Amino acid sequence: MIRDLGDGLVLRASTPADAEAMAAFVGDVLRAQDSDEPNHHMSAWTRDLHEGRHPTFRPGDCTIVADAGGRIVSCLHLVTQTWTYGGVPIAVGQPELIGTSPEYRGRHLVRAQFDVVHGWSAARGHPMLAISGIPWFYRQFGYELAIERGGGPGVRRDAIVPLPPPPPAWRVRRATVDDAAFLADTYTAAAARSLVSVPRDATLWRYELTGHSADSAQRRGVLVLERDGHTVGYITHGLELFSSGSLVVTQFELTAGVSWREAWLAALAPLFEAGDAVAAGTPVGRCTALSFWLLGREHPLDRVFRFQERDDPYAFYVRLPDVATFLRAVTPALERRLAASVCAGHSGTLTLGFYRDGVKLAFERGKVTVLEGWRPDIAVRGLEFGRTSPDARRPVAMFPDLTFLQLVFGFRSLRELEAAFPDCVVRTNEARALLDALFPRTPSDVWPVL
Repeated sequence: MIRDLGDGLVLRASTPADAEAMAAFVGDVLRAQDSDEPNHHMSAWTRDLHEGRHPTFRPGDCTIVADAGGRIVSCLHLVTQTWTYGGVPIAVGQPELIGTSPEYRGRHLVRAQFDVVHGWSAARGHPMLAISGIPWFYRQFGYELAIERGGGPGVRRDAIVPLPPPPPAWRVRRATVDDAAFLADTYTAAAARSLVSVPRDATLWRYELTGHSADSAQRRGVLVLERDGHTVGYITHGLELFSSGSLVVTQFELTAGVSWREAWLAALAPLFEAGDAVAAGTPVGRCTALSFWLLGREHPLDRVFRFQERDDPYAFYVRLPDVATFLRAVTPALERRLAASVCAGHSGTLTLGFYRDGVKLAFERGKVTVLEGWRPDIAVRGLEFGRTSPDARRPVAMFPDLTFLQLVFGFRSLRELEAAFPDCVVRTNEARALLDALFPRTPSDVWPVL
């Protein structure tokens, strides 16, 4: 037991013996919106984690709240991964599969578990945590929606009837473990388009191909594209249709020098066939559309077909326990951006205030020489109007709440933040140029290893 929560409730870490009970609980609590049926895909994913299929998760990485009879009433899983920021590897803790039985909600059980899991994350050296989660809820635990997720287009089947024929010499087939090295190389090259991505070597690709159980919510179908007998690309898709009958395409990548237009034409029929296979035996019966939402708003595919439909993007939540610690970890990426900007070789100081605390950065000829926590001085005389000031105790730029995270992760530009938040203030043109250079608006493509 980690903690007695009172009223017969105890908080403890999970054990291997909890696998079946956890799978049933998660499937019941994390149903699809408004569904009367348990989510067996969530159950299978949970069972996979607790049976040791995942490369880093172990059963003890989950907190459980149980009642006096031992019944699970709330849970929270922590999955350790490596992501990259501007090419710099970062250890990330991802809380997932979080839920509470309806009759126990409102008792701060998730908060109690986050207290524990955030401690685990700190002990493991995670400078960053991230969640793909429901709207608003995780803000109360120090998270901000800050990494762009989705926003790509979609196409209805009846909008492209008849399907155009595939170009000559193209073939699409199911991937095998023998493709793992190719998949890793192609995926890595594509990740260069993104600020934040999740590296996958051949070992992790073999996990994606064979490590998930058949019904897991995290399992993907993987197709390989060939031209003239050479492997030139891959596509991944979900194994469950959206309620609208759409097959969800999660990755679509090619090697350099290959026509995106030809690949698009070659992939259309196989993707609808894959969707029909998923739809077989379901009330939908047939794949009615392809959703490329997870490819994001700036994927190359967007430039080879005139898509008429698009859903709004969402975002990953991010928590930085200490902003200065994270920025120190990604300093090489910041220095590379600075070197490629109009502020190359800059020397000077930048103080950022988050109203309760802040960060100080100092630069010498384009290199970061100081990066540390900094606190605005509340004893400064006079009202704060955000005007240029000779008093170094005032921050040069101010960001309310957790909005600075949106800038750090390229989710919003500085100009967009200023337009949305009147109390986001930048005093000088020098500070504005530096912030634009260090933190430009940049797309990300995050596919967590879950």
